[in-house]
Amino acid sequence: MGASSLAELKRIIEGESTDGIHLLNNPKDNPICSLSYDESISCIAVVWRKYATSAQLRFIHEIILGMLTQHAADRILGDDSDLPIVHAEDQKWIVEDWLPRARAAGLKAVATAVSLTFFGKVSIGSIHSKLAKQIAIKDFHNIHSARTWLGSLSPQQLA
Repeated sequence: MGASSLAELKRIIEGESTDGIHLLNNPKDNPICSLSYDESISCIAVVWRKYATSAQLRFIHEIILGMLTQHAADRILGDDSDLPIVHAEDQKWIVEDWLPRARAAGLKAVATAVSLTFFGKVSIGSIHSKLAKQIAIKDFHNIHSARTWLGSLSPQQLA
């Protein structure tokens, strides 16, 4: 994603809500999500706190991409419990646009705690079924099991 499209995302987010403004001011800790690097298993940890608009979801994924590169991380640990849905056009964007760039940045595995909502489970499950053709990915009922599995993967399993 180029600088102009990132600037466009920021402009859209700024006009959407105060949550969006908080996201722009602090992408790593805001009402929509928290992002951090977990050095113990070399992963980017993503905790979704609530619904994200299309622009917010894409902006957050761009931040995750930057963090993968910055930390030379090859895994993502996601807590999707409170992510109620990912719309079809965003599912397509994640699979077709974001994933190839994430793989180029070194992404090899994803573990998540599944959404607690029906539509969240279905929409995120659809994304994961497509990602599974290209990276190691597994869903769990809680974040602790997801973390344990992600940490147990050897470099050979990720090759």
